[in-house]
Amino acid sequence: MTEQLNIEKCVRNLQDVRLFCDLDEAQLTEVAKLCELIWMSKRDYVIREGAEARGFYILLKGEVSISKKLALPHLEHVDTEERILTTITSQNHPPLGEAALVGQTERNATVRCASDCAVYRIDSTALRELMARDPLIGYHIFKRLAEMLYGRLESADGDVIKLTAALIYALEE
Repeated sequence: MTEQLNIEKCVRNLQDVRLFCDLDEAQLTEVAKLCELIWMSKRDYVIREGAEARGFYILLKGEVSISKKLALPHLEHVDTEERILTTITSQNHPPLGEAALVGQTERNATVRCASDCAVYRIDSTALRELMARDPLIGYHIFKRLAEMLYGRLESADGDVIKLTAALIYALEE
């Protein structure tokens, strides 16, 4: 369910979003004008793995689960199993599906409401157009996005090392 947006309240909420925390009030107002407030019920899908990525979301209220299909595409005889990887709460209003900002065309995970949720939806094309008109907004957003993605790469690197060590140990047994 979409609801009429209160721009001032949206600006206050966006101040808490890491992606936008370096923007001043005027810049946040421009971003807020792109937001659409959506209320979702428990078990609703925010994002579906494999779907086209046209926008991203800011989790305002509630909790979502992130899941991924665990199968190799070239192994047709293997059933695709979807596993929940993590659960995220609305604390600090995390972005969901922000890879759409850098041109990601297909969703690489599923985000599903684990409770009733409120989200802002931001069209990624509209935000990229705003960043092209105001390069300072673009700089601040992409700087924070790069920091977030680098943090995930560091975490994934650690996970790969742990999994490799576990595989070596298992094979030596």
